[in-house]
Amino acid sequence: MKRITKILTSALSVLLLSCSFGNVAEAAGVSLVTDGDMSMVDIPTVYEVETTYKNLGEYGFLNHAEDLFVDKEDNLYVVDSGNNRVLKLSPEGEVLHEYTEGFGNAFNNPKGVYVHDDGTIWVADTNNYRVVRINQDGSDVEVFYKPESELLEESFTFAPEKLYVSNTGYMYVLKGSNLMKLDAQNAFRGYVGSATVPFSLSRLLIRMFGSQSQIERTVKQEPSAYSNFMIASDGMIYGLLSNETSGQIRRLNSVGTNTYPDLVYGLSIMSGNNTRTKINFSDITVMDNGIVTLCDRNTGLIYQYTQDGELLAVFGGTGDKQGVYQNLVSLVHDSNGRLYALDYTAGNITVLAPTRFIELIHKAVSLYNEGNYAEAKRYWERVLEIDSNYAMAHSGYGKVLFKEGKYQEAMEQYTLGNDKEGYSDAFAEYRHNLFRQYFGWICLVIVVLLGGFWFGFKRVKKYIDGIAHRIEYGGGL
Repeated sequence: MKRITKILTSALSVLLLSCSFGNVAEAAGVSLVTDGDMSMVDIPTVYEVETTYKNLGEYGFLNHAEDLFVDKEDNLYVVDSGNNRVLKLSPEGEVLHEYTEGFGNAFNNPKGVYVHDDGTIWVADTNNYRVVRINQDGSDVEVFYKPESELLEESFTFAPEKLYVSNTGYMYVLKGSNLMKLDAQNAFRGYVGSATVPFSLSRLLIRMFGSQSQIERTVKQEPSAYSNFMIASDGMIYGLLSNETSGQIRRLNSVGTNTYPDLVYGLSIMSGNNTRTKINFSDITVMDNGIVTLCDRNTGLIYQYTQDGELLAVFGGTGDKQGVYQNLVSLVHDSNGRLYALDYTAGNITVLAPTRFIELIHKAVSLYNEGNYAEAKRYWERVLEIDSNYAMAHSGYGKVLFKEGKYQEAMEQYTLGNDKEGYSDAFAEYRHNLFRQYFGWICLVIVVLLGGFWFGFKRVKKYIDGIAHRIEYGGGL
């Protein structure tokens, strides 16, 4: 209970700090990370506000914009839902094109956009119950309506919200809480990555032996629902579960199996009226180096994790100042590592540039994942020159030393990083190496001890046998 209180108190500090730091011109809210006790620790700034897009000149203001996408040329696409349009912006923020219709019908509350490498634009035209594919000049290519399938009920409504197209040509569509898979012929290929519903003995007993009224009163337990998803450059689907308190990040392979660590992600914080703010992850983006970034619309916090689920940084916060958010709904990145954060309520897009500190961290993580341990160690050393208390750097440094077989040094770094699991692994290898190094001496000691025991045993036995012999023949003791 004390630990939970500590976590919540620290998290409240994050929220309060985010408001007070919002007026710092360049900082993207606060920058923090958790230590081994799950307490929040200040770290150097990881992202800075480069600029904010709000007034788009002759194109006016955004109205309840829902989604962002960055193409291979670093052009930014904005789904301006309230204005029933999709805007294409240059890397400098200039509006290059406005898309408002497809196949003769105006867009109606679109909520998602995807841009293929061939330049074609796919729009989730939600309230027109279709997906529209158009060219860069706005000319029509094809349109997808509700797929024909016996697996879909007659009452099923095809109202797509987010979409991606894989390298194999499959279209993945988020409709409500379900992630659908469609082929190039608009045939329904099933739902992807559906989480299993946990077994409940009480529900089973009610269904077997309960009355009709009891069965009807039993709330139907639904599987976990997806709030958003994306397909990374490695072809993996990364999704967010909206109604879970752990394992909210999912990395789905080709058969829909989750391969991301089943851990607790995000911070559940206390608000000013002593109520807990529920975590509500709204979007996720994965860089080519494997860094996973996601945002929470309720707290305005942005999180970065490694492919192993290790937290690198937390930044942002709630408020109406620069670098904090009121309702963070979408997050994407470009080829330069910049992040674009879309605020639904404020109607703006914040462009966040990485600092040298977070760039060094990303580089160290990438080099380690590539097996270039010597270079990774150099980058972790540079990170520690900036912040000697950054636990992840000590842990990362320890991993490199572990790979190099320097287990005792790795144990020291794991201790500084409060990495108990890493320390345990290093200690096991260190102990094993000690045993191998002194195996000959250990064997010699064992032989000497056994020899001494045997010699002593023989002497004692001889003495006892002598006493027994004297007693037997009346010699007495």
